[in-house]
Amino acid sequence: MKTIKFMFIAIFAIITVSCQIDDTPDTNWYTENLEVKERDWKLKGGEFNEIGSYYECVFYNVPYVDGVISVYMYNDFGTSAEVQIPLPYTVYGVEDAGDGSEIYYSIQYSYDIAVDGTIAFKVYVSDYMTGLFHPGTETFRVAIVW
Repeated sequence: MKTIKFMFIAIFAIITVSCQIDDTPDTNWYTENLEVKERDWKLKGGEFNEIGSYYECVFYNVPYVDGVISVYMYNDFGTSAEVQIPLPYTVYGVEDAGDGSEIYYSIQYSYDIAVDGTIAFKVYVSDYMTGLFHPGTETFRVAIVW
């Protein structure tokens, strides 16, 4: 009987040890805050208010790896009210047109990252009204996990 118990414990131990999963995977991180000054936003895709026009700022030497790439825009960067908002992010607004009517608009922040290590932050204005809106200084956070 003791032999059967011993064999059962030995078999159970072998199965338990051989079925363990390594719970310490190799995970690599890359994070960086990138600031785009107001003067760094360039109009692309046409002239002011032209269909297809948008604002863009490009950074180089951001690693592109086979992993998860997330980009966030900071609101109230460097203050106690600071928050990170995942991109793409859309802001909606209403302005007085001056004649008693209102202008409804949206501004979308997005990004593209390429294999060559460039990341382009983009700002699209609804109805391509790029002549009425120019982005200010914004800070973005790039996070890559692989």
